[in-house]
Amino acid sequence: MSSNVFKRMFAYLGRYKVRLVLVMAAAVLGTLFTVLIPAVTGGITSELYEGVAGGVFDWTAILLLLAALVGLYLVAQLFTVLQSFGMTKLTARVMERLRGDIDRKMHALKLDYYDTHTHGEILSTITNDVDTLNSALSQNLTQIVTQVVTALGILVMMCATSPKLAAIAVAMVPLSLLSSMGVMKTGAKHYARQQELLGRLNGYIEEMYNGQELVSVFNYTGQANAAFDQLNEELQRTAQSAETASGKVTPITDLVNNLGYALSALLGCLSVLNGNMRVGDVQAMLQYTKQFSQPFTSIAGMAGSFGAAAAAAGRIFALLDAPEETPDPVPGTVPQTNTGAVEFRHVAFGYTPGRSLMRDVNITVKPGQKVAIVGPTGAGKTTLINLLMRFYDVDSGSILVDGVDIRDMTRRGLRDRFGMVLQDAWLFEGSIRDNLSYAQDGMPEEKMLAAARSASVDSFIRTLPGGYDFVLTTGADNVSQGQRQLLTIARAMASNPEIMILDEATSNVDTHTEQLIQNALAKLMQGRTSFVIAHRLSTIRDADVILYMEHGDILEQGTHQELMACHGRYEALYMSQFAE
Repeated sequence: MSSNVFKRMFAYLGRYKVRLVLVMAAAVLGTLFTVLIPAVTGGITSELYEGVAGGVFDWTAILLLLAALVGLYLVAQLFTVLQSFGMTKLTARVMERLRGDIDRKMHALKLDYYDTHTHGEILSTITNDVDTLNSALSQNLTQIVTQVVTALGILVMMCATSPKLAAIAVAMVPLSLLSSMGVMKTGAKHYARQQELLGRLNGYIEEMYNGQELVSVFNYTGQANAAFDQLNEELQRTAQSAETASGKVTPITDLVNNLGYALSALLGCLSVLNGNMRVGDVQAMLQYTKQFSQPFTSIAGMAGSFGAAAAAAGRIFALLDAPEETPDPVPGTVPQTNTGAVEFRHVAFGYTPGRSLMRDVNITVKPGQKVAIVGPTGAGKTTLINLLMRFYDVDSGSILVDGVDIRDMTRRGLRDRFGMVLQDAWLFEGSIRDNLSYAQDGMPEEKMLAAARSASVDSFIRTLPGGYDFVLTTGADNVSQGQRQLLTIARAMASNPEIMILDEATSNVDTHTEQLIQNALAKLMQGRTSFVIAHRLSTIRDADVILYMEHGDILEQGTHQELMACHGRYEALYMSQFAE
């Protein structure tokens, strides 16, 4: 899995090939100049040692070597800065594209993805996992290149200086890697588990935060804290195990490499005494021997980081690979009329394959009719609306709007015909003006004001500081629930839809506010098709058609008077409300 994950990640990098090549070239050149520094330093040492021994210093050679040393330092640092700057910019571009792909994916996902994944889990993927991947790329990608080039460059320089001592350094590498390989594998597993637990913990925190009021009301604080502590403790143990495993790598490799260093020092000194090597060459070889192990130690130390990156990337690509909504037809059929006629023909649907919720639903709604959908919880009322809006596609049968199968229309073209007010009043952080004009860019002022007046919310808005420029907080917590509901209804009115959908639109408002809404909706709905889901049956007695649903099926349909005369389930539900 990891190889496939990194292959896909490198595909993102491949879109910036020129930038990547330039960054890698700077990294390689900077590394090569750095590798030459010990050889030049050794040359200076040899010249000084031989000058002391012979009593004559070759100042020209010494000064040239010093100048070369300074030049190598400066050029190496220049390329290092260029590599760092270029990689930072490249990584930012890659993450920008990745976040863009995630954003587009979020709008294309099937709704059942949100039904099976918590908001916290999704948020953790978009934020924590992307940040983890960003850190791994920006900090470690060029490091791998530089470490590999360093190892190869040092090997060449060691072989050129003393093949015998080079063989000792090379022999230490497989010993170092073999001694740490088991630890590296264990660490990778722990890092993957750490990312998983982090997502679960974030999801739990979000859930408890959003429901804090109910947590307190039901005295669930103790259980919530216990559940949090359990997750937090498991995350702590896993993180500790991951870091412990990663921390073991360096001591193991250092032990092996120091043994090689000591052996090289011993043989080098003997070679100087025997006159087979210059003292500066021994100095350079010892530096190279010490440095030769560092690339392998560094790469081994990166195992933990890449393990976390692989886990993060796996979660990101799992989201990007999740099933999407079926593509829109191109160009899509546009109905010849805009009357708001709706028809369900033998519609069957189930959320799970092989388990049908609706089997044979048939509904004919004439233009301008008010259709009320009632029934017990779980009857399929909201599902009916979700199918009409094409949040889900039918398994069989068809749904027509103005005589056109909605699957032959683009989703945008279909949903432009609808206005919707949901049970949960959703408003975004921003001004009331921005919220009301959400459906149309550059909405005329008068159109927005007319909608606010129709929803009986204009007078309330004008009492607020700044009026229509009053800024709503996140979740619109600085206005009441009833006011939020009125604002969402005004927003739906401002879109001037052909078909209006109200899903428990008045369930969270007081009686007076509900009456204001009903009066406003009566004006708005004149000449428009509307679907109303309501638990309070007294609000839908004037509906042209009432659909009574149970278990996904429409068991009764007709006007209020017709259904009451049938003495069926609708009458029983209606009478039960007034019996209370």
